Parts: sequence; structure tokens; C-alpha cells
Amino acid sequence: MELNRCGFIDPQAQLGLALAKRDIREFYAALEMGAQPNLPDEHNTSIYEKALSTAGCAEFIEACLEHGCNVNYINQKHNKAAISYAADSRDSRNLSVLLSRPGVQVDRKYGQLTPLNSLAKNLKTDNVDEVRACMQSLLQYGASPNLVDQSEMTPLHHVLRNNKINTAKQELVQLFLGQPNLDIDSYRNGQVRQMLQQQYPELPLPPQRDANADGEIDGERLLRQLRDGDESQFEQLLAEHQLNISDKDNLRNLTQELYQPLLVESIKRGKQRSLEAILNTGININKKATGEATAPIELSIIWGNWRALEKLLHHPELKVAPGTSLLNTVISRLEEQPLDDFCDHQRCFELLLASEHVNINEADPSGQVPLHYAAKYRNWKAVQTLLHNGAYIGPKSKFNELPIHDMPAELLEQHFDSCITTNKQKAGSQAFEIIVNFANLMRQEKPGQIPPGTASARHLQDEMTPIAHIAESKELRHLLQHPLISSFLFLKWHRLSVIFYLNFLLYTLFTISIITHTLLQFHQSEHQALTALFGLFSWIGIIYLIIREVVQFTMAPLQYWCSVTNYMEVALIALAIATCIESNYDKETQRVLAVLTILLVSLEFCLLVGSLPVLAISTHMLMLRAVSSTFLKSFGLYSIFVITFSLCFYILFGKPQEQEQKPGEEEGDFNSFSNPIEALIKTIVMLTGEFDAGDIKFDTLSTYLIFVLFVLFMTIVLFNLLNGLAVSDTQAIKAQAELNGAICRTNTLLRYEQVLTERNGCTGFIVNSEPFRTICQRLLNIYPNYMTVRQISILPNDGNQVLIPKMNVYEMKELSNGNGKTMASFQSLATNAVPEQQKKLLDPPLRLLPCCCSKISNKCSKMDSRTVKLALAVIDQKSTAEQKRQREQLTERRFQLMEQKLEQLLQLLHQERN
Repeated sequence: MELNRCGFIDPQAQLGLALAKRDIREFYAALEMGAQPNLPDEHNTSIYEKALSTAGCAEFIEACLEHGCNVNYINQKHNKAAISYAADSRDSRNLSVLLSRPGVQVDRKYGQLTPLNSLAKNLKTDNVDEVRACMQSLLQYGASPNLVDQSEMTPLHHVLRNNKINTAKQELVQLFLGQPNLDIDSYRNGQVRQMLQQQYPELPLPPQRDANADGEIDGERLLRQLRDGDESQFEQLLAEHQLNISDKDNLRNLTQELYQPLLVESIKRGKQRSLEAILNTGININKKATGEATAPIELSIIWGNWRALEKLLHHPELKVAPGTSLLNTVISRLEEQPLDDFCDHQRCFELLLASEHVNINEADPSGQVPLHYAAKYRNWKAVQTLLHNGAYIGPKSKFNELPIHDMPAELLEQHFDSCITTNKQKAGSQAFEIIVNFANLMRQEKPGQIPPGTASARHLQDEMTPIAHIAESKELRHLLQHPLISSFLFLKWHRLSVIFYLNFLLYTLFTISIITHTLLQFHQSEHQALTALFGLFSWIGIIYLIIREVVQFTMAPLQYWCSVTNYMEVALIALAIATCIESNYDKETQRVLAVLTILLVSLEFCLLVGSLPVLAISTHMLMLRAVSSTFLKSFGLYSIFVITFSLCFYILFGKPQEQEQKPGEEEGDFNSFSNPIEALIKTIVMLTGEFDAGDIKFDTLSTYLIFVLFVLFMTIVLFNLLNGLAVSDTQAIKAQAELNGAICRTNTLLRYEQVLTERNGCTGFIVNSEPFRTICQRLLNIYPNYMTVRQISILPNDGNQVLIPKMNVYEMKELSNGNGKTMASFQSLATNAVPEQQKKLLDPPLRLLPCCCSKISNKCSKMDSRTVKLALAVIDQKSTAEQKRQREQLTERRFQLMEQKLEQLLQLLHQERN
């Protein structure tokens, strides 16, 4: 027995040895150890093929089928199917194991012979019983007795010509005559009927077929001819049948009824000429045949018939029903082995991508798009092809999963690099442009695929979903710094920054007003006018906050209650109102309300400042959040020890309630641990190092031990541990400060987008009504409401200015009519290219700013230098890789040329010696 290098048994060798010894238990054991029955050996023969072609191996064939072998397996080198190997074994049990599975191509030819033809042609005296049993199994499964070989001889013809099996010939003849569709007249001028009449005159024969008789050509005969005969003969019969139809008015209904099964059969068998003839009859290619669950176009994809698919896709009457998901169907079959020479699922995939009838982002009932399927099947070549053709990476399935969830980061980064190109100008030229293609970041629906007025047509498209997923994923988070993503975030921020800064300005004024008014009011300032003025500003700010919250709630009522910030803002409004109104509350209640108001106002203002697109501010805000989160998580666990020590201190140092304080003693309750709550607070304070040990009375040894244990374990160990965690978090955040800035901007943009779209993409009635809908579209969606082509251009040699496509597909152009007047005209613009005249500079966020602020607003419309440098680095890297590839190809060609020259030289030397 063969061993591998480690001394263990090779499962593949064990599999072959078990088959040779006919040891089924050892065979199963090898399969469980990972042996592959489909793996070819040095003679290009697999264990599965050996089992199929060897008599007495039915159990081994069953084991192979249970471990992934295909009943329609084909040897790619010899183009021989599993059914042909099983027929070579002359073992009916081998055939029965295959035929017990559905979908076996029982009439697939090998060497121009079907399995039934092969058995009949190799019929001998010593194998007649085995062959008869095999023929019976094939005929029972549905094998055609009328298919001919290269000599136009049917299996029955071979049986009748065999004179060595006279004793068993009649049984075989009767077996064939028992088939209801037997044809003994169509081939070799009816020679089979003549031989039957001569050899067995007593046997009843089927009625004679006459192809020229009126009414004899029916749907059954056409179907039989398509399965069994030559395509040219089928075309002749089909043409004659068309001429013989008497009811010309009902011709279309008749052809639909009769020819639909013919269309299905021609697709399944790869009969291209027959398919074209059937299509020329005017058949409805969109209707499903009786008994078929799929339309012809989907059937051609399932069988991998790319020629039929190409013909159907170019048919003028083709209508693909919504929800068909043709791309999903073909992607799930890309890894399958071809069942015939006409089968090519990869070619079908390419045809569908190039077809205008197919939407690359169409989802199935579960919400999964083709990119979901390609990633799920881990077919990275298909993923790259879909991305290259503009597949959107952001659709969510009903399982709340995005296609990029299962994609490797390297593959996604490689594709993002391919989205950064140039206009082929020299790098130092003033006209040199960096072109950034956002095709995969913006959803694109083909015209006519979303009916107007439907719910889908009214949705505001969410464009931040894939970016938010990248920001949340630790494996993909670094891609936020890719120039494709950073430039996309720049565009989104460019659109929404107006709202952000306006909200920031108004809330800043409200913060100043409410805090100033509160201080003046509680200190009873003499400046009554100033107090009233800031009170007025505070009320204006409160009204603004109320309007803001009402608008948010109206736009997205479900999303509104999912945010903790919204609860805080509602509480802030209530507290601010309670602080500003003249109430009958007592002073203590007013102070508490004022303190809570100032705290909430400051907290909200801090969060708003942390959202500013300033790297230093966002970094510090992230530090605050990370340290706070880490502390709360850690302290939540360690609070067990804090509570434990506080109870110990309460028991050891707390005074009994009946014990009276001696005259002259002025010890506060806080230092005496007089009750559990104050003891807990005192213990937390002591945790920071504020012991006040002089005020604690140590009476016994146990009090010393407990206190020392607290100091060592809690103050020194635990507090330093928490400090170390905080330092670790801050160092990690500082190390990736730029990435954290991108994450902060992503979260801010996502929050603004979710207010308008909600989680499921639905919008409130305000957003669906004009003019609010148009305003929201212009502010929210970059495509197609802001630019019609999903790409921008950056001018690195001209101040990093950004060029975008024109706003509308049809740009208004004023033309003179010759009378001194101008008239409006529309100039058509192509959307598949962005020539120079169709671009314009990115407009500033606000055009209403005064001249003194125009320089600031124009700077906001230019791409940041870091993104431009990264884009140039990507372009240089791709250029270097392309040059390296070209050098490698050149080197390979040189090596091939050298090999050819050396072979020629050796041939010349050999000729000279001879």
C-alpha cells in the first residue's frame, strides 16, 4: 500500500486499492478521509470511471454518487459521459444505479453511438443476457429506440443483422416492438420493416409511416423527429406541417400549442438549426410550455445553451418578467461541469451582462442581487466581472447582508484601484485629469425598469450604506482612506455641509443664549434688558429645536425613536422650556432644572463639535468615546469589588444609629461611612486616591488589613489598570487618526441620510411632497440628481479643482433666431462618455456668500491634497504593474523563440548526423 511522506495512508491510493479488492467498507473509509473519486490519474482515468465501466461495482458507484459525483459526469478529454461508461460494463446493476437518479442524459452519444446503440452493436453470444437486461433498463428509463449511428442504423437494425444470437434474437426484437414510439420506416428506406417481415412474419408490426400522407405530420412526430432524427429532416417536416395547417386564422394558437414542447426540446438538446426554424414560426418565446416551471430563456441558462440564449436575447418579442433573476440563475451554475459541447455557463454569463434586458442589480425574492450570489459561491472571477460592469455594492438582502460582507479586502481594494484612471494626458500637463469612477457606489436602474408612480420610484436612494458597512468592518475599514472612498465622502459632504454648518451655527447661538440667560437669571442681574434679550434668543433657539425635531420625526418616525440622541434632545427641549418660563417652582427645583439643562446643552454641543470635519477635533472626540466606553465596560465588571469594599467599610467603620455623638466632635457622616449609599460614594472617591485616612478610626487588626487590601488591590492595581486601558485606546486612535477622521465623517453623513430615508429606504409624506422632495434629492443623492454620469475628474495641476458632469442630460442652450432675440433650445448630451464640453467645475456649497467669503467657499469645492496624492500613487502603481507585465510577456516570448531556435538547431544536427 502506498504511503505519503509522513507515513500515513494516501486516501487516493486507498480508494483505488479498495476498488481493485472490491472492499466497499475500505472504499467508504477512503472517501471519508477526503479521497476524490473524480480525480484523474496519470492515464486521465478517474476511480469513478473505473467503477462505472467495471461489472459488479454498483455499490461503489452509489458511494461515488453519495460523495458528490455527477450522474451526467463527462470526461473532458474523451468527451465521454457516465452513462456510456456504465453501458461499457454490460452490467444492468451499474446502469440501474445511475438511472435511479433523475435527470440522466440517457441518449448522450459517444463516438456517434448512444448507450443503446453501443449495446446493440457489441452484442455477442456470451453477453446477450447482460446486454438484454441493460437494454431493458435503458428503454424503461426513456431511451429512444430510434436514434441512429453514423451508418443510419437503429439499435433494432443491429439486432436483426446479428446472426450469432439466433436463440435470443426474438426476445430482443419483441423488447423493441413493445416500445410505443418505435420507427421502423424512416431510415434506410424501411429496411428494418423488410427484415422483420422476412425473419419474423408472425410478429405484429407497427403501422407503416408515410411522411407524404396528409395529416400524418403531427406534434408527436415532430417531437420524435427532433429527438431521434437529423435536423435537416426535422426542418423539412416542420415546413410541411406549416403548409398543411388548414385553419390559417388560428395559426398562431396552433403553433403555440404544438411548437412550445419543440422549442423546449431543441434548447435541452442543443439543436440550433431546429431552434431557429421553430422561432421563425412566430412562436411566443415568453410563454412557458406545459409542464415546464421556467420560461425558454431561463431554461437555456439552466442547460447552459449559450447559442439558444443569444438567439432569444436578440429576439424582438422577448420580455423578461420582473423578478426572473437570470444572472442569479447562471451564477449558481458557473462552477458546474459542462454536460455537452453546447453547454457553456460562462458564455451565458457574459451574454447576460451585455444584454439590455438584464439588470445587473436585480434582486430575487430574498433581496439578493447577482453580486450576493457570486460572493456566496466564492466565485471571485464572477465578482470581479460584476464589479467591472458597474454592480452596486450596497444593496441589502432580507437577511440584512451586503454583497461586500463576504468579499476579501484585497479583491475589493484591487477593484477600487481600477476605478482610478486618467484621461491619457501627460502627467505634467495642465489638462491632465484624474478620473474617479463611482459606478459601484451609486445604484443605477435602467430606464423603464422601475415603473413611475410605484413605491420604488418614490424612494430616496441611500448612498452611504456600503460606506457605513466598510467603516464598521475591521477587515475593510482601511479602505475608507482609498481615494475612491475619500473622494466620494468629499462629494457627499459637499452636498450636506450646508445643512450641517447651518445647524451648527444656530445651535451655537442657542447654547450661548440659554447658558447666559440662566446665569443672569439666577444671579439676579441688574441688567434686566440684557436678561430679557438672551431670554428671547433662548426661546428662538427652543422653537428652532422643536421645529427640527418635528421635521425629523415626520420624515422618519420609526428611525427617530431608534436614536438615543433624539431622546436626549427631547429632554433638552423640555428642560430648556422649564428653565425659561416664569414658574412657581421653589429655588432648589429651579436650580436642579437649570443644572440639568446646562449639562444637556453642553453635551449636545460637544457631540456637534466632535462631528466637525477637522482631524484634531474628531480624533479627540473618538478618544473621549473610546475611553468612556472602555471605562464603563471595565468598571461594570470591577464594580463588584467596589460594592464589596463599600459594604466592608460600612460594617467596620459605620457608627450604630443608637450611638450618640460626643460633645465637641464634628465628624461628618461622609467620612464615617454612616449609611451604605454614602459608604459606596466614599469608596469610589477613595478609589482615585482620596483616602482621608486620618478621619478613619482603625480599632482592630481586621480594619487595618481590609484598608491595606483595598489600597493595594483597588487603588494601585485596578485604578492603574483602568489608566492603562485608557492610554492604550488613545494611542491606538492617534496611530490611525486619519482613518478615524474618515469614520467620523462617514457616521455624520450616515446620520443625515438616515433621517431622510429611514432604514428600509421608505420616506415620510413630507419628503414625498414637492418642493421638499426635490430639495432632499438635490441635497442627498449625488446620482442622478446632481450629476448624470457616475464619475468626476480632478485637475491635480490646476489647484485640485473638481470637474463634474453637467446637471441634466439635456442642457438648456440659448440660440439666436436672427432677429436679435434668443430662444431656448435643448442640446442632447450622451451619458456614456464625459467629453470636455460636458463638464463643469464643482460649484461651491453656498453661492449666496459675500465676496469676502468666496475664497473660503471655493476652497471647500477643491479636493484635498492627500486624496489627490493617494490617487496619483494608485495610478503610478498600476502603471508600474502594467510595465512589469509587459516585460514579463516580452521575456516569455523571447524564451519561446529561443526554444524554437534550439529545436530547429537540434533538428539540423540530427539531420547532419543521419
